[in-house]
Amino acid sequence: MAESRCGIKCSTCSYRESMGCPGCVNIDKPFWGECDVKKCCESKKHDHCGQCAKFACPTLTSYSYAAKEGDNGERIMNSQLWAFDVEKFCHHVAAQNADELMKFFVQDAVICIHDDNQQLTVAEYVRLTCEYPSTWQGEVQRIEKINGGLMTVTKMFSPEEAYFITSFYVIVQGKITRMDEYWSELKTDLPQWRKDMGIGKPIS
Repeated sequence: MAESRCGIKCSTCSYRESMGCPGCVNIDKPFWGECDVKKCCESKKHDHCGQCAKFACPTLTSYSYAAKEGDNGERIMNSQLWAFDVEKFCHHVAAQNADELMKFFVQDAVICIHDDNQQLTVAEYVRLTCEYPSTWQGEVQRIEKINGGLMTVTKMFSPEEAYFITSFYVIVQGKITRMDEYWSELKTDLPQWRKDMGIGKPIS
């Protein structure tokens, strides 16, 4: 969820407590004066800069790499990730919504499913996902920001089977340009040799 117009994470900003700043999304005029990024973003009815067709524009870039208050591109990265709704993406995967899934990718995105040693086009991935013969539910259990994108762990299950899926996304302007997936089966029962060891306990 967006915390600011430009991509600054207000939850970790030092001005939050020292200046009592509630964040630029919650105030009409910033305490530090006029903000060109906030003014531009709000004039276009965007929640944050990552939603803009001109992202990342020279104005945002100059702010992000400014000598004094810049963050070496961190806010640009945050804006990119805010523009990609991973929870909604996983929902459409589970619901097998082909038309909606296509919207999350650039046209020439690369999808690699490493367990099967397969590289897929977007159309192939969407077909594989939506024609999988089962009814699925999904739960995003972990989201981590990594260099250039996201890592997620999702629990995907049907009446017949269940998996943990670890996915690595490269995100550009809110769209997936590359996705690498690793599937592991969620086992409901340990093999006998593991039981005989008498170690461990259920996670939950």
